[in-house]
Amino acid sequence: MREVTLTQIEVSGIQEYIFGSNNLKQNIGASELVSQATTDWVIEILDDLGIEHNATWDEEEQAWLLSEWMRELLPAQIIYWGGGNALLLFSGPPTERAIPFTKALTRTAIGQARGLSLVVGHEKLDWDQDAAASVHKQVRRKIAARKLNRQQSVPLIGLGVTANCVFTGLPAVGVDEDGSLIAQSVLHKYQATEAGKMRVQRLLQSVSGGFPFTDDFNLMGERGESSYIAVIHADGNGMGERFGAIADAHPAAKDNDNYCRQLRRFSDAVQTRATAALRATVQLLVNSVDPKNGRFDGVVPFPVDNDDHRVLPFRPIVFGGDDVTFVSEGRLGLALAAYYLRHLGEGEPLPGKTEGEIGEPLNARAGVAIVKSHYPFSRAYELADALCSSAKKKLPALTPQGSGIVLDWHYATSGVILSLGQLREREYRSQAGHSLLMRPVRLDVGAPPAGSKYWRSWDNFSNVTRQFQENSDWYRHRNKIKALREPLRQGGEAVRLFRQNYGLPALPEIPGQSMMETGWHSEDCGYFDAIEAMDFYVHLEPKTQQEKMP
Repeated sequence: MREVTLTQIEVSGIQEYIFGSNNLKQNIGASELVSQATTDWVIEILDDLGIEHNATWDEEEQAWLLSEWMRELLPAQIIYWGGGNALLLFSGPPTERAIPFTKALTRTAIGQARGLSLVVGHEKLDWDQDAAASVHKQVRRKIAARKLNRQQSVPLIGLGVTANCVFTGLPAVGVDEDGSLIAQSVLHKYQATEAGKMRVQRLLQSVSGGFPFTDDFNLMGERGESSYIAVIHADGNGMGERFGAIADAHPAAKDNDNYCRQLRRFSDAVQTRATAALRATVQLLVNSVDPKNGRFDGVVPFPVDNDDHRVLPFRPIVFGGDDVTFVSEGRLGLALAAYYLRHLGEGEPLPGKTEGEIGEPLNARAGVAIVKSHYPFSRAYELADALCSSAKKKLPALTPQGSGIVLDWHYATSGVILSLGQLREREYRSQAGHSLLMRPVRLDVGAPPAGSKYWRSWDNFSNVTRQFQENSDWYRHRNKIKALREPLRQGGEAVRLFRQNYGLPALPEIPGQSMMETGWHSEDCGYFDAIEAMDFYVHLEPKTQQEKMP
């Protein structure tokens, strides 16, 4: 008998903790603390407690690497970690190593990341008799129940003699660089900001062209012209089902080593693919600078910080796994999101359920919220997350097999704060009650699916938008194109009359559709999205080697 303890660690309430402030430095610091809680702190505490483990520091990669799974169990083995989650296997009963480790971890969170919420579950098992996959499911159910039934912390607001934090309303313990009063939780986030910047720089320095990433929302938008930012949230499709399939493929105790090994392979592969896609996206941004005017795609200027240094209008906030959030200048958001998703899907397939089995590619969906730079950031993230969910729901209708890559977006130009469903009912319905939207759209890797009903694609949206922006038949009529939105609301005959009255040509072709005369085919409208995107979409293209900026 080999008694061991399976320990699952999860950071709870990540959305509120990271995205609850409109201060980008706080967002960066909060994200770094979430990352440290399930990586760096784990190592520090294991070392402090003298518990041997399977992580080593790689100087070249500047990162912790996990060794191959060992059948002869160490006192502690990290099965997977990152993204606010970690799964560890401790030798012995919970009281021997797992619980002392957890106590030290929670003390660290209180001392270095006030307000960060950790949920931990332990289950003991006999490694030679009990199936680790089954026990892992028990731990995950325990974690889910604790999250659901957990009592919310009610901090002491303060006494009559205390000053309040301007961000949280909690008692202030200091001031920030602007002289604003801040609480302990905010101070901890600020203290982690530099470490967060360094983590991004280490990960992306090979593709950033030597430019730092902005840490100020005010530098994202072009003052007086485009003071918008894009909040992009992407999430892998069917990840829970894939983890479940790995568990189902290892149902017995004799499978325990292979189960842990396959979990590690799968988790590592997801991180590798996501990191490669993020690097490729940054590379696209840097390579899209037009050497003639130093602007991204010749349109969006380089932001300049207070020291007159150029910075990239882009900042990853949550990254390292399939769940990714980054922000950019508003007009760059759609192109960057589409490129990121497509690069994910084009990568090597992920490992399958068992060793040697090849699984599906890392397909994902994303939501892009384009908002004013001072729009509440927590609300912008919620909108991006809702768009991500909207994309997932529409996926079965966009592809024959019901799987693939899909993207949805919204322009919050009015400042009205409603749910996504309410916004679309309010702003995107024709007089006949039909949706004006093409989106969500599918991103194709390879040939698009056959059949006219699969016309809602990124390529069709991008092509129509660029026709309106660049084709000489249309860009000369920019004001007329924008005015076309009202006839589209009224219906196909109104569009036909509008075109005739102003001498406008047939609308850009959408393959497989007969919308060019009226803008409509039955209950489908193909042009409202493209017209709306004219001022908010810049198509990024890498320059040739000769054209690239020195």
